[in-house]
Amino acid sequence: MGGTYTVTNIVIPEGESQVVWVKWHTPSSPQSVHISVSANKGSLNISSITASIVSLDGKDPPDPQANDRNDSFSMPSLPTNTQQTGNSWGVWSAEWYPVWVWHEDWDWIEDSGSPTGGHWKDNGEWIDEGYWNYSFTNYQAVLSAKISLLPDDKVWSAKGKQMPSAYGVKISVTSDMTASSSSSHITGAQTAVSYFPEFQYKTYWRHLAYSAGGEDSSFQFKNNIYSTYNRPVHFTPLWYPDGKYTVYTYLEDAWTPAGMLSMNLNDYVTIKGSVYNDWHIGPKLE
Repeated sequence: MGGTYTVTNIVIPEGESQVVWVKWHTPSSPQSVHISVSANKGSLNISSITASIVSLDGKDPPDPQANDRNDSFSMPSLPTNTQQTGNSWGVWSAEWYPVWVWHEDWDWIEDSGSPTGGHWKDNGEWIDEGYWNYSFTNYQAVLSAKISLLPDDKVWSAKGKQMPSAYGVKISVTSDMTASSSSSHITGAQTAVSYFPEFQYKTYWRHLAYSAGGEDSSFQFKNNIYSTYNRPVHFTPLWYPDGKYTVYTYLEDAWTPAGMLSMNLNDYVTIKGSVYNDWHIGPKLE
């Protein structure tokens, strides 16, 4: 923090404008960062930026209990956050076209031995009177993503996407950022947060674990501290009624020079019965 970054080779024709951007590493701790912007030529649309660094951690759901109840539960509607899956921008470039013109500079050279007493000599020079040829290149970026919610591998009684309540579900979110520009213009998606119907898609959430490869990103639940096997899961509540259990995930922080791209994603498993249906209590056999 407190450093200076300089962007050079910015091309702006007279009367036009140009987007300018930088990539930076976000501070690891929550804070407010003041960023000043200056230019030695032209004018700026904005000269001061305040970046608020916030943490999405610390809101994991509590440990589900066997005696939890929610008799007044009603199925909530899925959230619809701002979604922007594509952006376009452009960059000016310039190429110099030389036009060489001879500029005369005649000087009288005296010469006593000459019948005329001297002669004229052109001491001129070639001067490049060329011009800049400006061109504008358009770029586009598109964010695409897939989400998969399935019973955890430890749910032995699951059948495809069907499972009893009180078991864990696993999630997989994969995203891809495709652009006509070079990778220096963009980032892949960097943040995914999942919300759950038992909390009305608010109050608690899970900030997904992130891994990246170029402009591709992948996300899954972090290891659950309440999991006996330390699995990357979210546990469905025992009381959840039969039917669809839909997890909503907001994918964001995919950046372009024209702004952020984001997506609303959701997938479901079907709840049928509960963990108690997988166990039978019978008399002890002698």
